[in-house]
Amino acid sequence: MALPIKAIPTLYGEEARRFRLMAEKAEKSYAERGPKNISNDPRYLAMKCILAKSGMV
Repeated sequence: MALPIKAIPTLYGEEARRFRLMAEKAEKSYAERGPKNISNDPRYLAMKCILAKSGMV
């Protein structure tokens, strides 16, 4: 049985420009933030505590 092909939405004009600016802004902010240090994250600390209590670390 064949399935109908759905149309792919395409942006034009001002919407396309706005989308591209937002994408470039997000990419730039991601590149500028640098590497993340997770050693102070509460979830990381909880995981280390659980592993220490179980004798795995």
